[in-house]
Amino acid sequence: MPNESQAIIELLHQMGLTPLDWVDAKQFAALTGIAEQKLTHRKREWPENVVWMKQSGNLYYSIRGYNQWMTEQADIRCRKASGLDREASKSTLSAKRNIIQSRYRSQSLRRVSVLPLRLDAI
Repeated sequence: MPNESQAIIELLHQMGLTPLDWVDAKQFAALTGIAEQKLTHRKREWPENVVWMKQSGNLYYSIRGYNQWMTEQADIRCRKASGLDREASKSTLSAKRNIIQSRYRSQSLRRVSVLPLRLDAI
């Protein structure tokens, strides 16, 4: 019987479904692939009562909360990588500078040398 229930859990996991949301460390490790020994260390990074909680002296982990947290982390990394996370690089200067430009002056074009480029072998 235990092998059948494990097979069912694995099949549900492959389909992206979980039979329960809050599970113990053993089931959470089986569903996520995170070693059970690493959960204690990893839960320091996860928000309490979202990804994990302690109830009656037992630790329980939320599959739904873990997926939500992972999605948020991926979004943060994506925003940083694409430069969309500009909050950290905003200017703290409160006054705006007025840049004075003459509307009559435009940039002039510079002539580029038309001499062929000569490459010498070393």
